[in-house]
Amino acid sequence: MSELVKRFEMAFNQIHQTLKEMNGYPKNDNFVELLQRSRDRSIIKEHFDSLRQYAKLRNAIVHERVRDGYYIASPHEEVVEELEKIKRTLDQPPLAMEIASCPVMFFYADSDLLDVMKEFREHRVSQFPIYEGPQGLFLGLLTDTAIVRWMSHNVVDGSVCMEGVKVSDLLEDESMREAVFLPEDESVFEVEDVYERSHANGHKLKAVLLTKSGCRDESPLGIVTAWDLIKVDAGVSGDE
Repeated sequence: MSELVKRFEMAFNQIHQTLKEMNGYPKNDNFVELLQRSRDRSIIKEHFDSLRQYAKLRNAIVHERVRDGYYIASPHEEVVEELEKIKRTLDQPPLAMEIASCPVMFFYADSDLLDVMKEFREHRVSQFPIYEGPQGLFLGLLTDTAIVRWMSHNVVDGSVCMEGVKVSDLLEDESMREAVFLPEDESVFEVEDVYERSHANGHKLKAVLLTKSGCRDESPLGIVTAWDLIKVDAGVSGDE
């Protein structure tokens, strides 16, 4: 067996093992089937077509061998290097913090609603984490949609009085969607899994908050939304 074939098969088998892990070791562990099931993951989506072609090459190497040491097909060195590069990326996926928005701006329950609305406008975000200070207990996410809904319920003579209104005044009316918390060193793969599980359970997750150890009452270090994952899929860096 040539050195290139050995390297190709080793990298291919390691990627195959990773795909099995991604899919919970299903009974049908056909490489292409696993690849198709994993297609929504950013790293798999990026290399999907290449990996599908490499699967065909691997079948030709393994199943269409004329005799020992003689193969109908053999990978070029560039192909082997690309497959090994994909394998390394799967072994060391990008961290969630690399795509997260940070630092995270947050407010306390006793913050003035007018101050929060000002930050909504200036930073063009759709939600802020809310904490109960000074203990730092996480209460939920206050969204711009929640503010609009609260205003619609408090219209008097065509206007809404915002003076003296606190964030806590909205908490009773707003069913704050709970965010999921993960450690700061978690991978993008785990964030994708969290969103996929949430979607499968019929819950529209608003955000994943990253803290030092993944505890909900620690200071938020980064926040990852579904839009951040879309930017990754589109090949857009969070810094761009």
